[in-house]
Amino acid sequence: MKQPAIPNAAEETKAEQNQSGVKQKSKKFPTATELISHYQKRGLEPAEASVKVIEDLQNALVRVVSSSKNASSKDKLVTDARKIDAINGRLAVVDAKLETKPGYVETFVLGLASGAALNGVNAVWPHVTKGIGQVWSAVKSGTDPSSAS
Repeated sequence: MKQPAIPNAAEETKAEQNQSGVKQKSKKFPTATELISHYQKRGLEPAEASVKVIEDLQNALVRVVSSSKNASSKDKLVTDARKIDAINGRLAVVDAKLETKPGYVETFVLGLASGAALNGVNAVWPHVTKGIGQVWSAVKSGTDPSSAS
C-alpha cells in the first residue's frame, strides 16, 4: 500500500467553504473522526488510519510546542540582551570613572605636594597664631575700662 498525503486542515476548510458557498469567519479544523474517514477514503484500513491520525496529531503538537519554546527562547534572548546592555552601560560608567582617576605617578606627585604644603603650614602656623594673639590682646587692652586713665 502506498502512503497517502497528509491532509492540510486549512485546505480542507477552504474546499468546504467553496463547496457550501458560505464563508465562515473562523477556520474549522477537522475532528479526529473526520481525519480517520479521510484516510479511509484514501485506502487505509481503520486501524492504519487511526495510527496515521495519531501520528499527525502528535507531529502537530510537537510543532506547536517547539514553536512556543522558540518564542520563549526569543523572549529569553531579548531579556538577556537587555541585561547585557545594562551591564555594559554600568561597565562604561566605571571605566570612565577609572580613566579620570590619577595614576601612580600623579598620586605620588600629589602626595609630595601636599606634604610640602603641610610642612609650610606647620612652619608658618606659630607666627600666625602669635600675630592673632597680639591683635587680640591689643583689642582687649583698648576696650578694657580698668586700664583707661
